[in-house]
Amino acid sequence: MASVLKVDKLDPQSGTALEIGSSGDTITIPSGATFTQSGTMNASAITAGTFADARISESSVTQHVTAFDDNQIQNNIALLGFKTAVNGDLAKYNLVDQIVDEYEDATGIDAGNSTNESLVSGSYSGDLSPTHDADATGTDGDDTWYKWTDTASTGSFAPAAGGDYEVLVVAGGGGGGASDGGNLRASGGGGAGGYRTGTLTLTAQAYTVTVGAGGAGSSSGSNAAVKGGDSIFSTITSTGGGRGLGHSDAAGTTDSDGGSGGGGSWHITAGASGNEGSHTPVEGYDGGDGNNSHPSHGGGGGGGASAVGANSSTSTGGAGGAGTANSITGSSVTYAGGGGGAGSSTGAAGGSGGGGAGQSGTSNSSTAGTANTGGGGGGAADGADAGGNGGSGIVIIKGATPVETVGDLTLQSTDTTASTANPDYANMICLMENAAGTATLNTDIKGYISEDSGSTWTQGTFVDEGTWGTNKKIIAFHDLDISAQSGSSMCYKITTHNQSGSKETKIHATSIGWR
Repeated sequence: MASVLKVDKLDPQSGTALEIGSSGDTITIPSGATFTQSGTMNASAITAGTFADARISESSVTQHVTAFDDNQIQNNIALLGFKTAVNGDLAKYNLVDQIVDEYEDATGIDAGNSTNESLVSGSYSGDLSPTHDADATGTDGDDTWYKWTDTASTGSFAPAAGGDYEVLVVAGGGGGGASDGGNLRASGGGGAGGYRTGTLTLTAQAYTVTVGAGGAGSSSGSNAAVKGGDSIFSTITSTGGGRGLGHSDAAGTTDSDGGSGGGGSWHITAGASGNEGSHTPVEGYDGGDGNNSHPSHGGGGGGGASAVGANSSTSTGGAGGAGTANSITGSSVTYAGGGGGAGSSTGAAGGSGGGGAGQSGTSNSSTAGTANTGGGGGGAADGADAGGNGGSGIVIIKGATPVETVGDLTLQSTDTTASTANPDYANMICLMENAAGTATLNTDIKGYISEDSGSTWTQGTFVDEGTWGTNKKIIAFHDLDISAQSGSSMCYKITTHNQSGSKETKIHATSIGWR
């Protein structure tokens, strides 16, 4: 039976149907039939079948669906998160399926799975710390210093990588001399330990550190004082301070020569020689002369690192030579002052930098040089009293260039549990700085995402997305496919490569998100 199509209206001129069917009727157009529509079609009335693309020309479509790029929104959220962390002094914190870490502290970093990570002033960079047994360490700006003060045994310092290091080496100060008693026969102050500084290029090997002990002061007129011990690091040797001359010393006594020379006495009036190691610049100066103007004797001051010891003025001892100030630790400290000479009426002060004071008659005692300054001991005027001991030396080493502290870094975050397991995509935004040189993205700095606590990693491709300061870049990757992984323990890893004194890459903040 033939199909019957109800025609409600016909064009009176052409006979073309104006209306087909009534409201609520279902009209089926056979496959292959031609249907021409010249008016407006109510799309909601089409309940089955499809229109071929060729039937609808692109030019006739006035609204198109376009892809939406949310990368800028992701970046802005991360940057706002970084600002919030700084302003609120926050550690790592979580948003919905996103974490933000401005590195206010190390809370968000997995130290066990990170290597060479060094957090300084809110940024991470690679740290190749030396192996050492220093007695104290500290920082001066971006550099780290290492200090040895113990004279009982040798120390050790082994850089992890070659580089330039600033070095201060001060030897032990010489002991102060003593008299034979009776007539207030004053003795000389001990010379300061040799003072030497320099910059050494060290390699990755162990270096021995030796700190010179202070020389013992003369215990009586019949016993000579003791010269200070040498301090040594690598190619730098500082000579121990010469002992202060006293009653028991004979002319030409060589142990009174030293880094700085010991002061002369009433018995041997000439001060001894400094700079025994013949260094340029000199490691110390000569001791001052004593006098034997009986019965008003005086001892000369021991030489210091920057001045000769003063000569005795009749019954007044000569002051110790001044030491030298040094700021290797970031604070100015004066080292290697000579010991003061004794006087039958007035003992002299030790030189600045730890020198001990000389004795005045029988009214006081000589004093020792200050420990770990290399100061010379003060001289004694009475045979019943001993000369002061010399102060022990010191060795300080500091990284003079970034070479000491810059190495390749692995920075892995702690885990964050995803709200939905097995996310398929992830993004990372980092604030990085080219502190030295310029890092090549995806060569010198790389980023990875894991959703199984670091068992599996997928590397993203960083792109440069702008600056946030001088030599500072916003780098990121978006929509990284991590669907091959499985889990909900989200973490990131950043690695730096080819780091050296001429290429230092710092990471200031990181944010990752996932979906």
